[in-house]
Amino acid sequence: MVRNKQNTPGIIKYPFWQMTYQNCRAMYACMNFGEAFAPSEIKDRSICVEGDIGEVLKKLK
Repeated sequence: MVRNKQNTPGIIKYPFWQMTYQNCRAMYACMNFGEAFAPSEIKDRSICVEGDIGEVLKKLK
């Protein structure tokens, strides 16, 4: 698995990437302002939203 070089420390994201990679029924979701990212190994089971979480939630509401 590729390690993260984004703002959120890899120590936080890496376990979620691993769990998603190991469980074919799992999905990974990432919301980050300007740097939403998922490794290529789980890209097909990932939802990455770039934007401010407050603004995104307002639009979803």
